[in-house]
Amino acid sequence: MKRFVYYILVYLLMPGNLALADSDIDDARIQLKNYGLANCIVGQFKSDSDVKSDINLAIGAYSPMGAGKYIIEQNEDTLEIIYNPYIETKKFVLSAYKKTRSIFKSSGDQNVFHSCLQIYNSDEFDQFIKAQDKYLSHAPA
Repeated sequence: MKRFVYYILVYLLMPGNLALADSDIDDARIQLKNYGLANCIVGQFKSDSDVKSDINLAIGAYSPMGAGKYIIEQNEDTLEIIYNPYIETKKFVLSAYKKTRSIFKSSGDQNVFHSCLQIYNSDEFDQFIKAQDKYLSHAPA
């Protein structure tokens, strides 16, 4: 009986069998949302600047090459990307930006930061981010 319990514990503690704690899931979601916010902002400015360069560094930090916690699904034989939560997040925010209007009366121009914050804080973006949970490393079943 002790041997059976030992094998069960060993199996459960194997890295592939560990599910993320709720706080880890929340942290991963926040990082992906931040990645989206940064892409939303930087995507609206065509010319280079110190601010754009700084935001691009943040994008790198939130990406899979940085501290990103999401898995990019690939075909094992061809390595073709099947689904990339980071690319899909970028597509989501850039598409949402086109539909978001945050026009200031004084200038008549759309304010990038305000528009991107509206997207960041929207229920639709929260739902999109939660739908990416299945691509988390050690995602809960």
